[in-house]
Amino acid sequence: MSRTRTRTRQRRPIILLRPVPRETPLHRVWAGTKVLSAAALSVAVSFAPSWTGLGILLSVLVVGVLVARIPRGVVPTIPWWVFAVLAVGLVLNAAGGGLTAYVRTMLLGVGLLVLASLVGWTTRLSDLVDALPVLFAPLRLVRLPVDEWVTVCALALRMLPTVRAEMRVLFAARKVRGRPGIRTPAGWWHEVIDAVGAVVSVSMRQVRDLGDALSVRGPRSATRRGPRSATRRPLRLRLGDVLTVLVVAGACTAITVWG
Repeated sequence: MSRTRTRTRQRRPIILLRPVPRETPLHRVWAGTKVLSAAALSVAVSFAPSWTGLGILLSVLVVGVLVARIPRGVVPTIPWWVFAVLAVGLVLNAAGGGLTAYVRTMLLGVGLLVLASLVGWTTRLSDLVDALPVLFAPLRLVRLPVDEWVTVCALALRMLPTVRAEMRVLFAARKVRGRPGIRTPAGWWHEVIDAVGAVVSVSMRQVRDLGDALSVRGPRSATRRGPRSATRRPLRLRLGDVLTVLVVAGACTAITVWG
């Protein structure tokens, strides 16, 4: 019975930029506020990666996960070799006297990864695309091509779900074909080359279809209302945005002062 359960247990894949369907205060916060808050926390804790700074970052992440009601199932299954590599690094650093720095660096990386994932779990791609013109608006003062950058970022973000679906179909097809039992490094290298070639072929097809669509509808169709119309839209900050800014500002101040 235990063997059957082990075989039927499926590994949770890594899912990027897919929001968790919830109606929580953190989900209703403006996407730009979450992006700027995540950037501020990342910079603050990176310049002061002390135990105090890491503890403050952990506290903010725990509060964010609880407020957003993130389920456990969104966490992907971590392969065993990741723990093996971390264990080897732990042993080597312990032997060399750098155990404390290694543990703090590892906790910093995990904290930043969870912080970026929290933004992705609580933000829709459409909201993130709409926030880009507002976030890039100050760059207009130095005459930078903000509209072109916004269009490129919007296209990249909107194409992620399509590319992800194509990749899933591709890997499912390779799984159905079965593995030929490659045992040599050269065989693995050829397998990687074949996979990369298939991914490039799928991406080129998506780019061709997207280019045909843009040639008919125009590049402004990449965004829902166009870059300039999004910047002219009045920005309305809610109570959740104000609370998020206050919490992040307090956390960054505490990390800078006590870190």
